[in-house]
Amino acid sequence: MIKLVAFDWDDVFVTGAKEAYFACYHQALEKAGIHLELQVERDRILSKWGKSYKAVIDELLKEHHNKVAEVYAAYEKEFWGNTFIDALSIHEGVQDLLSKLSKKYILAVASGNEPKMLKERIIPHFGFPNVFSQIVTSSEINDHEKTKPHPYMLDLIMKTQNVSPNETVFVGDAKTDVQMAQNAGATPIVVLSGHLNRREAEKLGVKYIIDDVRDVEAVLNQL
Repeated sequence: MIKLVAFDWDDVFVTGAKEAYFACYHQALEKAGIHLELQVERDRILSKWGKSYKAVIDELLKEHHNKVAEVYAAYEKEFWGNTFIDALSIHEGVQDLLSKLSKKYILAVASGNEPKMLKERIIPHFGFPNVFSQIVTSSEINDHEKTKPHPYMLDLIMKTQNVSPNETVFVGDAKTDVQMAQNAGATPIVVLSGHLNRREAEKLGVKYIIDDVRDVEAVLNQL
């Protein structure tokens, strides 16, 4: 019996997040006078996906270590300005879905986003209901090795909410989401609104694959 439904955030509840992050990193590099080939830039970002923005920038600036502090500051300005949030949209009805699910399950979030961005900007901006019992983000974890795909974030949520892995599902859009769920012993559900396509999700051994998060209730009713 499923008791806990934990979610990734970006490109699960909001769409456009992947491109929004790319835009923030790209603008930060440009402002610091760093010009990488676009594919190199995206590959380096994706290689650290789910890690903190500082870990991503460190990867981006492998040949320009002297620019790290400057790019950190430029990225923060882009992210906390309007570059990120203006690129986001949500599926109609997500708020009502969450309100309905909260009456039956414990809901939580394990995300690579920033807690302040989620709680103070995105959640109010889109009118998300106050239904999440716990929000854990990679920016709060000092040890980068404990971010996705490490099970730490999901383990922490399960421990705090006093549920077992076989009572838990994790809904995400990326390979690291699936791996975190599998490493924690929970059941992964992939939404095809972000990084993974159906074939890639199936290759990871995922049984439950949905087009977008609004389809999650039908899967939960099967479990």
